[in-house]
Amino acid sequence: MRRGYFLVWMSILGIVGLLWAVNLNAQPEDILLDDQSVFTSRSRPPVEFPHLRHFDDAGIECSECHHRFKDGENIVDEAELEEDGEGVKCASCHKHKPGFRFEPDLDPTQRTLQQAYHRMCTGCHRQVSKENETSGPVTCGECHPKKKEPK
Repeated sequence: MRRGYFLVWMSILGIVGLLWAVNLNAQPEDILLDDQSVFTSRSRPPVEFPHLRHFDDAGIECSECHHRFKDGENIVDEAELEEDGEGVKCASCHKHKPGFRFEPDLDPTQRTLQQAYHRMCTGCHRQVSKENETSGPVTCGECHPKKKEPK
């Protein structure tokens, strides 16, 4: 009898693990951060974001970047984070306002899409760098490299 329960539980765990692994592989390897409805005129190219490098190599959890706060707690459900789902898009909460300025004490819930990207990415990279770890880019040209013209 115990062996039967054990096999049932192992089967359930195996199916859950398989579904979890399939879902992880469904995430894109690289994402082009190029919301053309927001960034209509820009002086720099869009950012090519290495999604899987952050997820696999750096071990960053989904909820460290994807968030929705209620009473100071991140309540995002990872089931919302399917590719092209509304929950995965920063622009679903962070709206566009013309002009870009860093405002040190800006309420995080009021950040524009551009401010949210810059705060999230460069803020994390700077923090990792302070911990003497290999970090990602922190300057404009490192994230938005100008393409070389063919000769």
